[in-house]
Formats: sequence, C-alpha cells, structure tokens
Amino acid sequence: MVSSEIMADKELEIPYHVMAISELAKDYSAAAFQVEIGQCREVIAKLAGEDNRSDQQRARYRILRYLDLQLARSVSWVDKEADLMAWVMRNLIELKFWAKFVSESEEKATQFVNESNIDLREVSERLKRLMPDDAETMPPLPPNSDGKRVEVRPSGDQEELTWKMASKLIHPSSHVINGFENTMNDPPNNQFFALQILMYGWGIITIFHDIIWTA
Repeated sequence: MVSSEIMADKELEIPYHVMAISELAKDYSAAAFQVEIGQCREVIAKLAGEDNRSDQQRARYRILRYLDLQLARSVSWVDKEADLMAWVMRNLIELKFWAKFVSESEEKATQFVNESNIDLREVSERLKRLMPDDAETMPPLPPNSDGKRVEVRPSGDQEELTWKMASKLIHPSSHVINGFENTMNDPPNNQFFALQILMYGWGIITIFHDIIWTA
C-alpha cells in the first residue's frame, strides 16, 4: 500500500495548472472559473514583456497580449449568453495554432508577422476592382505582402468538435435561432467553454514557457 506521505509528494509533482483544470471540472462554478483565470492572467503579466530581439519574440509577446485580452473577456462573459464564450473559444483555438506555428522556427515567426501585410494586399486588390478608372491611385503596399495566408485549422477530432460547437453558436444558424433557450441560454454550454478556455489559456502559455511550479 502507498503511504499518505508518498501520495502527498506525488500531488506536489502535478503542475498547478493541471490541478486547477481538474478541480474546476470536478466542482465547477463561474466564480471558481474567474479565480482560476485570474491566476492564469497573473502569470501572463509576468511573462509578456515586449521583446523586439527577433520575430519569434515579437510574435510571442503579441500572442500573449492577445491571449490576456481573451481571458479578460471570458471573466466578464462567463455568466452571459453562450455565443460570447464561444467567440473566446474560437479565438483561443486559432491562437494556439499560431503559438505552435511561430515556435517552430524563426522563419515561420517572420511569416506570421508578415501575415497582416498579405491581408492588406488582398483588401487592396478587392478595392481596386470596385474603384472607377479615374479614382486616385491607392498608396503603395507594405513590403512582404506577396504570397498566401496560412490556413488556420483545428488540430485533432476533439478540437474539431469544439471548433464546430463554437461556430454553431457564433453564427446566426438555424440551430441557434430555432433553439434559443437550448443554445444561447443553456448554462452547460458556458461551463463546457469555460473549462476549455482555462485549459487553452494555460496550454498557450506553456507552448512558450517552461514554468517552474513550486508548492
């Protein structure tokens, strides 16, 4: 039989964020979720200093900054309509994709940093097609605006399902409009997204940082 002292030591080996997610799943409340998100944001505040030494560092800072915004919104929205939490969840799935993408290499981080210039080029091309022939010349495009945008997709069956569930709530689908009380005002939807949001929040942080947890 394993002694209680050994069991206690084993518990200390479990990282805080893993225990926090597990405990919230066992005994969920909006108040407990808000407390745990607060802990997550405190860690981000200590890690998310602006750093322009490389495109990887720039991307890391910008992703963590945006993550903090999404987590702050989830604290305010956890007791409101489920589409608000679904918005945060969709954003975190995409944010996790980018966190992994920029962590793979400096070249991919540069590609991510330049992605907004590609967006500007695509918008500019659409505007040009709508403008009359005698319209004023549009300003020049920024550098590194050629190429194609990276396709952001969920990873794995579980993430695909979460993405689909969030998308159904975000858009004015028949599912939402005709089943309003069972979708927008259904507390289990917010509970599901809350647990996922906490998990993704910590997950994105740990893509960038090996956190040393102490008892």
